[in-house]
Amino acid sequence: LLLIFTVLSTVSFNYISFSVCYFFVGVAIGMLSFVSVVMLSEFSPPNFRTYAVALYVLFLVLGALYSCIVTYFLVGSHGWEIITFVVAIPHILTAILVLLVDESPKYLAISGQIAGAEQVLNRMAVQNGSELQIIGKLAMKVENNRGSLGDVVGSEYRRDLFLLSSSIGCVGLIVYSSYTMIPYMIRTNHCSYFKQSYVTLAKYKLPKSVLKETAMISISEVVMLPIFAVVNEVIGRIKTLRLLSVILLASSFLLVFCLEHYLFMTCLYIQRGVGQSLLLILLIYIPECFPTHIRGAGSAMTLLSLFLGGVVSSTLVYPVGVLHGFSHLAIALSIAAASSTVTALFFKNETVGIDLP
Repeated sequence: LLLIFTVLSTVSFNYISFSVCYFFVGVAIGMLSFVSVVMLSEFSPPNFRTYAVALYVLFLVLGALYSCIVTYFLVGSHGWEIITFVVAIPHILTAILVLLVDESPKYLAISGQIAGAEQVLNRMAVQNGSELQIIGKLAMKVENNRGSLGDVVGSEYRRDLFLLSSSIGCVGLIVYSSYTMIPYMIRTNHCSYFKQSYVTLAKYKLPKSVLKETAMISISEVVMLPIFAVVNEVIGRIKTLRLLSVILLASSFLLVFCLEHYLFMTCLYIQRGVGQSLLLILLIYIPECFPTHIRGAGSAMTLLSLFLGGVVSSTLVYPVGVLHGFSHLAIALSIAAASSTVTALFFKNETVGIDLP
């Protein structure tokens, strides 16, 4: 799906066909996102799980930075078709590389496919230079309950599902707002920090600040992600979630006042870097809260809130941030950060250092 519609988007003949193609690209990316997180969690041992998911999130941020760089250097001399194709090269590589990924041995084992699980584990042992022989030695209880949406929203997991969905939805609203608000803020000059700055590239008058600020936000996320990945391993998931939520709330609240240039810039970058780091910890924590037979469904339902937060963010920026001023948008983001902070106080199950259920 990703490969087909990515290629079709580069040969779209009008805006509508391009939008339809990218709608399905978005659907494919959304499906790959939760499957990737679940599989990374199941393939990784407890002491490496944080860094495996951190690497995944880091590449998401680097992808945004790659898009900014490609657009900046190609927009003046090439058409949108070439730019779309170059930006989509990682999509094409992903669609090819995913064919090489094995099924999760944990899932295979509880499904009764013991031989398949042993083969995957044996390949992993060989690739890691281990002499451990897996074939014929795996003993695993077959899970007769294959899981359903009803199990996810049942009494046992309903509370965790609600808390995780609420938290990641609020974080999604804040994280995605960083990519939707900057063009509007630069164009309308609602805050003294965002100054109109254009660079003329051939036929296009490109707002240079849009690409510059988006790239700087990505860099701030790249810096903070490894820091909080280490903090997460030292103090645990729940304490890290609470710490990040408080920092996110403080930085979001300070943005309400549109402070002096450098202080505003510092608060903005902290908010974005901390928001992405909070998303990282949630992506680590979510699969650990559900057993294998409902991990996929539970993670999918929870991550749906992340993308809904992105939709709310996209529709919130113009009517609130542009028509009424950046301070009003910052208030809305502060409310989302406060909600995430309150939600973090109710998390109870610490999962650092334990194997997946």
